[in-house]
Amino acid sequence: MTRLAAIDTVRARLALAVDLGLLLPGERVPPVDDVADALAVSPITARRALESLAEEGVLVRRRGRGGGTFVADVPAHSAVAEIRSYLADAAEVHELIDRRVLLECAVVHHAALAATESDLAVLDLQITRMREARSWTEYHLADESFHVGVAVTSGLDFALPLYRAALAALYRYFLPYPIAFLHGVNDDHADLVAALRRSDPVDAVRIARAHVEALHRTMFVGLPQPPNDAPTAVTATPPSRSPDPLPDAAPHSDG
Repeated sequence: MTRLAAIDTVRARLALAVDLGLLLPGERVPPVDDVADALAVSPITARRALESLAEEGVLVRRRGRGGGTFVADVPAHSAVAEIRSYLADAAEVHELIDRRVLLECAVVHHAALAATESDLAVLDLQITRMREARSWTEYHLADESFHVGVAVTSGLDFALPLYRAALAALYRYFLPYPIAFLHGVNDDHADLVAALRRSDPVDAVRIARAHVEALHRTMFVGLPQPPNDAPTAVTATPPSRSPDPLPDAAPHSDG
């Protein structure tokens, strides 16, 4: 996504989430600082992006008590040209997911062999943060800390920079998701820590592989795309968490 400026990546991610119905009409957007942290941009960049989306009719800014930034009641659909850059990168996103699967399985295997109770306590804390998150911004930050924590626990110091780079590259494509759906996804994290606590690398790898491979279906590259001529956002229900017939397929949205 180097061809897009930072402000345009924020605009594209939020507008695409609105187009797909992941952010619903009337929904409040988290505070600027939270958006900046979750999307890895400066608060100034996040503020300018939100202002421009309001000018284009995707969002609306309301003043006074109970004010803030909200998805417009009838949001402009496909109003942001930068969305096309994200959609054009579908093949790259699928490749990044596969790359992360490979690294995830390696670090999780070693984490199952090396994890101490102190390590697991840190991971439990991130699971609690995700469980208690009230917005996609809060959830995303805890999710990132969790996965990096698993990688650190593995003790594979040489692989940690590779894993961080793969995670960061993929996170640049994540969109806001309904918090209820993300809370469901958090069950995968709890299952993974349970496997680590049992020192069971086979089950830990199975869970981690399913957790990441599901991104092929649950990231925007796997969701039904809104029609080009739709006048407003199209509500796209994220995939349910019903288990697939295959043991390595479990729906997942964030990292």
